[in-house]
Amino acid sequence: MHFLKLSQVLLAFSSLPLGLCLTKRTAQVKIRNDTPDPITAAAISHKYSDVYKNQLDFDTIASGKTSADALTVEYNTGAFTTGRDWWLITYHRERADAERKNELKMWYSDPSNFRSIIDTLEKAAPAIIKTAINVAKGSNPAYLPAAKAAQIVAKQMNKLLFNSESTAGFKQHILRSEDERKVTIITIHGDNTISFQSESGNSKTVTSTKWIAAEHA
Repeated sequence: MHFLKLSQVLLAFSSLPLGLCLTKRTAQVKIRNDTPDPITAAAISHKYSDVYKNQLDFDTIASGKTSADALTVEYNTGAFTTGRDWWLITYHRERADAERKNELKMWYSDPSNFRSIIDTLEKAAPAIIKTAINVAKGSNPAYLPAAKAAQIVAKQMNKLLFNSESTAGFKQHILRSEDERKVTIITIHGDNTISFQSESGNSKTVTSTKWIAAEHA
């Protein structure tokens, strides 16, 4: 009898139009800086499986402050939803030990210490970042301020991984129906862990660092 009722329920769902079982939703995402340093560059990439892709670059976020800008992300909910929300965050902290001659230390979310991210940054990133910095210089041969160079690096790092169809190395944090039109806060902590705070729940991840070639003043 139980099996018969279950079959009837499944049959009823299968007869519904797909649009009634799947709802597209949007939410806002901001970054909070809980480190003691200014975050002079940050970027968020969001992928809802291979359905939606959203990305935003942020300017300087002062210590103890939340970004004025917000990334709008798209996702689905419903009975037949199979997608997942995947995230990548990159940033640079303005501190003496995060800068050296022609290099900047960049942090990036790295829940699984995934080697493919490092491979991408080592193989493709140097030429792309160098080109972007040269474009920003224009006809001025002078070095860019470190903050500006960091913003270019963060943008290009995220762009490389954002354009890939893979979610390898991305952090999973699921958005649900109650998160629609609400703000999810991504907090970067002083120990460089990253937490996600949504209406529907919280999660946390760790970061790795990479020194990136960047001509800067």
